[in-house]
This record gives sequence, C-alpha cells and structure tokens, in this order.
Amino acid sequence: MSIAEETRTIPEKVLKTFCINVLEKVGVPTSDAVEIVDNLVEADLRGVESHGVVRMPIYVQRLAAKATNPRPTIKIVRETPSSAVVDGDNGMGQLVSIRAMQIAIDKAKANQTCCFVSVRNSNHFGAAAEYAKMACAHDMIGFAFTIGGINHMVPWGGAEAMLGNNPFAVALPAGAETPVVLDMACSVAARGKIIVAAKEGVPIPADWAVGPDGQPTTDAVEALKGFVQPVGGPKGYALTLIIGLLSSMLSGAHFGSEVTHMYDDLERPQNIGHLFGVLPIALFEDVATFHRRMEKAVADIRGVRRAPSVERVYLPGEREEISAERLRRDGIPIGLGVLAELDEMGSAYGLSLSAQIGSAA
Repeated sequence: MSIAEETRTIPEKVLKTFCINVLEKVGVPTSDAVEIVDNLVEADLRGVESHGVVRMPIYVQRLAAKATNPRPTIKIVRETPSSAVVDGDNGMGQLVSIRAMQIAIDKAKANQTCCFVSVRNSNHFGAAAEYAKMACAHDMIGFAFTIGGINHMVPWGGAEAMLGNNPFAVALPAGAETPVVLDMACSVAARGKIIVAAKEGVPIPADWAVGPDGQPTTDAVEALKGFVQPVGGPKGYALTLIIGLLSSMLSGAHFGSEVTHMYDDLERPQNIGHLFGVLPIALFEDVATFHRRMEKAVADIRGVRRAPSVERVYLPGEREEISAERLRRDGIPIGLGVLAELDEMGSAYGLSLSAQIGSAA
C-alpha cells in the first residue's frame, strides 16, 4: 500500500509513455528508455513505490547534467566461463543491470555452470527483485546485490555515515506457484520510502530513521538530513557492510568514503557496483523434483495455523505479485506530491503527465 495519503490513479501505459518520452528528451535511445521505464513502473505495480517513478526526476537531472551517460557502451572487461566483470560506462543502473544479469544467465546455460557477474561504473539500479527474478524463467535461482548511491547509515557505534542501506534480492522459481522472492534493504525501511513520505508531506514511523541530531524522528524531511536505522541493530549494520563489500570489491566500484551523493553531486560519475549470480537448478537437482518440492514448501507455509486476526500467510514476493495483477487492471496510484514533481520535470521538455492522464480518461 502506498504511503501517500492522496493519490491519483494513472493507467500503466500512460505512465510508461510519459517517462519514456522524458528519457528520450535527455538523449536515451528509445529501446533503452523502454527497458528502463518497464523496470521502474514494475516497481510501482508491485507496490514498491520507493523504487518506481519517484526516482525519475533525479535520474533525469543526472542525465541532463551528464553525470550519467545516456548512451553507454556496456562491455565485459574480464571473464571466465563462470564469471565476468562488466563495465557499465556510467550508464543507467537498470540498463547495465539487465545486461549483466543476462550475461550471467547466458554463461550458465552455455557452460553448464553457476555464474556470478560483478559490475562497476553503474548507477542506482532501482528494485533488486527485478534482476533476481530474471533467472527464474530459466529454472535458475537468481541473486542481486548493490551498493547504495548515498551514504546514509553509520557503522554500528559510529557517528558518521559511511554506508548505504545496500539492498539485495534472492529469487527462487516455484513450479506452478509464483517465484519466492526476497527483496530487502538492510535498513528498517528503504530511504526511497522516506523520500516518498517527504514529497507527500506525511509522517514516517519513529523507528525508520534519526534526524541530524541523532534522535528518532517522524519528520521525513528531517530524516533525509540524518541517517536510516539498520534492521536488527548491529546485525543490520553487519549485513549492509557485507552486501556493500560484495557489490564493490570484486569490480573496482566505489565503497565507503569514495561514494558520492546521488542527489547532491551532479558533476561526478558515481561508479556504483553490483553483483549478480545464478544457480541453475539442474546442476543440483532434477528440475521437476525441485518444482514439486518448492510447491509443497509453499503449501506448507501457507497452510500453517494462523495467528488471531490474520487472514492469510504470505511468502516473500507474494504480496507484490498480487499488487501487480490488481494495479495493471485498475491503474497505478501516484501521490499528488510525486505527480507534481513529475509534471515539473516534464515541463522542461514540453511534456505533462497530468495532461496525458486527462487525454486518456
């Protein structure tokens, strides 16, 4: 459910067309713009609005300022049959990540092996689940890790931000069931959710972040000046550290003090790092057997005795799949604050999302 209290419902096609048109205006080729926007809108459809079109304004600012390359030459710079290092040429993170995950899948198929691909010179890649899920269609388990584009978490016991909340995702195919997909940041809440709350002028839970004074705050604007809270205290700090190291140390991407600020530094490339991996099921187990066992595992979890007032037990990723099915049919709710910012972004290029919504009505 969206954190925004006031929203406007937008058809998926209208939202995609607008965003594609804006990216074209800042030099992104149409085919690349389609892939990027499909990824962003899928996040909104799945109810992960923190990584959807709310990110368009900063992406467009960075592209217009040439801090991000609209036409990258993405290439493999080092490889073996079961690994690769990809240089994203400072391209959009979604585009680079789709290419890198496809390389992992293709290598695993061609060489009958597990495969991991590390990435450097990329940018913020949005929702991690979309890349991990790519493997499921090929009877593989998918992994996606990334380092954040902003340092907004302190090492446990520290008073200076040196870490992002470094999201990761794992996706397992489940036969006739929808894939089981874990997608999480290492903070109590993704910073993107705080960004959405700030744009909509609504409070956040007190355990999401602290303000610049180090005290818990429900003011989203103050929270953006401070630090996000790690999930599980020191365990969350350790987890975000490990994800950050995995995402950067295998490729030469930036880490720690090297990380620039995605929103405040529009001059320097960010050199964001990712790590993608696939485990082909057939290397370990008969695929049909794996699917049957996964279907039983899903049924076991769903069939547990429920706590009072609980109507259904969900598996990771299941709520998102239900949301996507509903919103494709009914339209995507976009907060009025986010809508206003998208209109402001589009106005610089003679485009208006609100006008397109009206024309489609």
